[in-house]
Amino acid sequence: MVKHRCKQKEKGLNRVLLILVILLMNITAKAQTLSLEQCIDTALLYNRNIKLSQQDVNISTEKNREIRGNLLPKLNGIADYRYYTNLPYQLMPAAAFGGPEGTYKEVQFGVPQSLNVNLQIAVPIFNSTAISAIKSTQLAIELSEIQKTKTDEDVVLEVSYAYYNAQILLTQITFLDSNIINADKLVKTTTLLYQQQIAKGTDVDRLKLQVEQITTQRSTVFSQYQQVLNALKFLMGKPISDSIEVLTTEKSIVNANFQSQIITDILIIDKKIEFNNSELNGLRDSRLPSLSAYGVYGTTGFGTTGSNSFFYFHPVGYVGAQLSVPLFNGRVTQHKITGKKIEIEKSNIQKELVTEKSKLDLKNAEMQYSLATKNISVVSSQTDLAKKIYNNTVLQNQQGVASITDLLLADNSLRETQQNYLTALINLHRAELEYKRVTGNLITIKN
Repeated sequence: MVKHRCKQKEKGLNRVLLILVILLMNITAKAQTLSLEQCIDTALLYNRNIKLSQQDVNISTEKNREIRGNLLPKLNGIADYRYYTNLPYQLMPAAAFGGPEGTYKEVQFGVPQSLNVNLQIAVPIFNSTAISAIKSTQLAIELSEIQKTKTDEDVVLEVSYAYYNAQILLTQITFLDSNIINADKLVKTTTLLYQQQIAKGTDVDRLKLQVEQITTQRSTVFSQYQQVLNALKFLMGKPISDSIEVLTTEKSIVNANFQSQIITDILIIDKKIEFNNSELNGLRDSRLPSLSAYGVYGTTGFGTTGSNSFFYFHPVGYVGAQLSVPLFNGRVTQHKITGKKIEIEKSNIQKELVTEKSKLDLKNAEMQYSLATKNISVVSSQTDLAKKIYNNTVLQNQQGVASITDLLLADNSLRETQQNYLTALINLHRAELEYKRVTGNLITIKN
């Protein structure tokens, strides 16, 4: 009866495990497997940092349109109503009223109420400050577009690092699954040998401990893998609830020989220098006079209150021109010009620094990629050799030629080479990305 109940429990447990496996298979089947290129394309569309950067471009564009509007004619409607509780006084020569010469008499002119309703048009004829501002804001648009390209490149780097990290963790999980299967087989084999009094009980316990350690490590790595996938989804602008997977392998660069382009950092500095020069010219042009024409047409009404109240309207219209000439503003403009020249000199020094560093980075990236390519080939061969040694040691152990200690040493050697392979894979992917970055080939479209 006891054996029968145990068998029933075992069958029930197997059914539960089968159901769990089916559910996991369904969940995995729903997960969308994406290539690195698909992840990058999605991120370039939906990444929030890129959207923010695009808003900066839009703001610069609207600022340019705003400045351009300063050169267009302006039309204003003006209404001005006044009620004088005390009419203003004027001094009149007393001689006009028959008084003595050299004396004056105060007189109140006008009526208590007045209303002016006019249309006023102002037409800028020459405004050097506005013209220079238009040029500067146009350069600001170009600068914000290059800065958006820089943001795109940063996002491409982050997505690529996350994707490669996920691939490496997935490869590590594959290694660990294989190690668990091998260790389970050894536990079963050694248990049979122990039952036949050929192996020791401690040998079985050491192998069981190893299985538990690998299983625990596998759980940790799987958790890390899920965290990296969540980070990848965040970078792509996808909801965290979405289910995605990465390809187990991604093609590496073959015979990388990218044509070097001007990197974005230098493009940004060049545009900043151009922008500062434009602002410098604008400061110099602000010393020039500005000329505008204007015209007014409308009506003016005068009235009084009381028993003899009235309100009479009279047309009014005139045109004119206004010339504004800056004479002295406390040398404020001169100090601004000096400060702008210092900014330009600083930017030139930064350009020299970035240019020299880019040359250094390019040389280092070429060496790193060459070394990483060689290492991945060597380590891959070492992994295959360690796996071959491990399999031979397992056979020798089954034949009683190799001890458990030999077997564990072979297993440790295999896992060590697997770890070395993962490290070499990380270095290769990093070298690839760095080589793309320093040659200006992270993204194909440059602003």
